[in-house]
Amino acid sequence: MSSKQILVAVTLFALIGGAAIYLISGRDRETQKPTNSPALTPTATPVKMLTWTDEAGFSFQYPEGTGIDNHPEDKKNYANLTLTLNSKETVQIIMADNTYKNLGDWVGENSALDTTLDSCPAKKILKDDLETIACIDNDVLVTITGRDIAGIVKSWVFIYPSPAPAAKSATINNNDGDVLEEE
Repeated sequence: MSSKQILVAVTLFALIGGAAIYLISGRDRETQKPTNSPALTPTATPVKMLTWTDEAGFSFQYPEGTGIDNHPEDKKNYANLTLTLNSKETVQIIMADNTYKNLGDWVGENSALDTTLDSCPAKKILKDDLETIACIDNDVLVTITGRDIAGIVKSWVFIYPSPAPAAKSATINNNDGDVLEEE
């Protein structure tokens, strides 16, 4: 046999062997079809929300594990809170005397979107990858600034002092006339 004949024989043997292996392994795949099992998707565990109620007249919800610095050294603002979320992002909440004519004056040269904060008119600006919402309530400027403020803004509630209940009065009738007595 010449070398060409040996080469052709080896090539044919390899092709036939490869085809046989392919056919045999292909049949095994068909008989061992995987069963359709529902895809497992991780479910997010619900985050427990806590409520912050501030004596400055507001409350909001925040995720458990959030650090809150209420800056007790700040005597100028009604409220000055720095929240450090679990994601290490920070949110700044400040309530201060309003020095602007209106929210448009506060916005200045920035472009702003109209929005609300607890049904009060507010403005939202995006600057330096931070979102700030501002609202003027009872001549107090409220600003909330951070990258992730949606949950705080959505749960925000202004708390107004309730008026004192009216004094109860009773009429006492004695022979000297009517006397109005307050309880």
